[in-house]
Amino acid sequence: MKRILVVDDEPIVRKLIRLCLRGRYMTDEAEDGEKALTKASRVDYDCVITDVQMPHMDGLSLLGEIKKRKPSTAVIVMSSFGDRYSQEALDRGASSFLAKPFRIDTLQSALDCV
Repeated sequence: MKRILVVDDEPIVRKLIRLCLRGRYMTDEAEDGEKALTKASRVDYDCVITDVQMPHMDGLSLLGEIKKRKPSTAVIVMSSFGDRYSQEALDRGASSFLAKPFRIDTLQSALDCV
């Protein structure tokens, strides 16, 4: 079973994603990039799903750190600011970009590709 880390400063977003992935993936959560990096240093995740705008460390910085430390870890970036961050996320090595709000089948399709 693949292990996924969901990173978002909004608890409801983390909970919704975790509930949607329940039974198909093992999931952990972090509320910002710094806490996500701490968890990722202890656990090998198959994929990190991260929001862009968060306190302490934004999702694009987290993406860069994950790719530097664990290049094989897939990173899916999500944001409600769509086009503003999509190309930058992909240029930095994101596996996929999801514009919030997104449908669960869109998330599943992104996960199927990692």
